[in-house]
Amino acid sequence: MLSLALALLAAILTSVLLQSIHLVRSTAGTILPALAVLVTVLVLLLRRTSKLVEPLVKEAEKHVIGGRVEMGIKTLESGLRWGLWHPLVPGQLRSMIGTLYFDTGKLDLAEEHLAKAVRWPWNTKALLGVVLFRKRDESGMIKAFETAVSVGKKEGLAWTLYAHCLLARERKDEAVKILERGLKANPGDQRLEANLELAREGKKLKTAPYGDKWSRFRLDGDGGAPVLPKAARGFAVRPGFRQKPQRKSKAK
Repeated sequence: MLSLALALLAAILTSVLLQSIHLVRSTAGTILPALAVLVTVLVLLLRRTSKLVEPLVKEAEKHVIGGRVEMGIKTLESGLRWGLWHPLVPGQLRSMIGTLYFDTGKLDLAEEHLAKAVRWPWNTKALLGVVLFRKRDESGMIKAFETAVSVGKKEGLAWTLYAHCLLARERKDEAVKILERGLKANPGDQRLEANLELAREGKKLKTAPYGDKWSRFRLDGDGGAPVLPKAARGFAVRPGFRQKPQRKSKAK
């Protein structure tokens, strides 16, 4: 990573400079100042990279809302080069790119990017699990969903998605165990309790209570892609890029 390399170089130069002008008597005495320089330079470079990527995310969002999905994807892909400066950038961008490919039904490309995406939010790996479910890669599906529920263990929908896909592959006992784990992590979750009883009876889970959050995974009906402008409303708040907190308006 170039940011780290430059920060290390700055720290080394600081150490050499302090000794050359006799501000310190030994190399050991330069450790703390050099470390402070390293951390400061690294933080500044990482922040600079994030600020350079943020406009690309906003531009891509505008393209997606305007129905120019391919242009949005290309815009995000252009930001992958900044991975040389910030190790988290590629994974964050691939999460967005993979989501857009999923929404347009390009499962192979979605899998390629989601597999390399960051672990958070849990939706990222859950989408990968759904892709692998549709491609009948059950071992890959399980691995992806295990990551999703470990990150989103407090999200009942994550456990329901996992169990739903297992039931669809006639893995009833495993689905029951997943819902039991989910209920243990979320005691009192009525939706999980109801679905656990349905799973034990081998019946289809109730997913309607999750509303649009469930629909965006395209596991019902013909699996058609959701309307892109609607999907794009949460696009700019993907992980890693700071967003200004949105205050809810007070009811009058």
